[in-house]
Amino acid sequence: MKNTIKLIVILFFLTNMAVAQDTTRWVEIGEGTYEYGFVYPYKIKLSVPFGVRNIADIKEGLSPMKFSLTWLPIAYSQEDVKKLFLSQFERGYTNKESFMLAENIINFFLKKLPATEKHNQWVFIYYPDEGSKLFINDKKIHHLVGAEFNRALVHSWLDKSPVLTANLLNRLLKIQK
Repeated sequence: MKNTIKLIVILFFLTNMAVAQDTTRWVEIGEGTYEYGFVYPYKIKLSVPFGVRNIADIKEGLSPMKFSLTWLPIAYSQEDVKKLFLSQFERGYTNKESFMLAENIINFFLKKLPATEKHNQWVFIYYPDEGSKLFINDKKIHHLVGAEFNRALVHSWLDKSPVLTANLLNRLLKIQK
């Protein structure tokens, strides 16, 4: 009897773990190098689920997206990482009042960010209904919740510069010509 109960409990946990894993079929649509002043802190790749082709929906954060970051500097301190993402958020918000309202959430997120080394892999998986999940070297670090907060993060990459935007949306831009 005890073995049967143990088996049922184990099967229950295994099925829940299988459901929790991301089964999305991601397609890489572009990549570029993020510029921060005269420093290039990371390469970034943008992937979307198979079948997503609407650039306007992607830019507005209405479609799921996956941003993969590969860090380039040999070492980037935790303080430098915080400054980099803080500047990204400041540019991503449409107005200062919204930024000031979200400042506590942003600071909580920034405290979670570690120092990086060359070739560290960071992945932000964004779903419009769920927010973004940050994975560093395949380990979940943080779950970012809040529509405006996530929109600011997405805009910090997709509206950074025309060159980076074109590189990230490269494959879709070729299809739509």
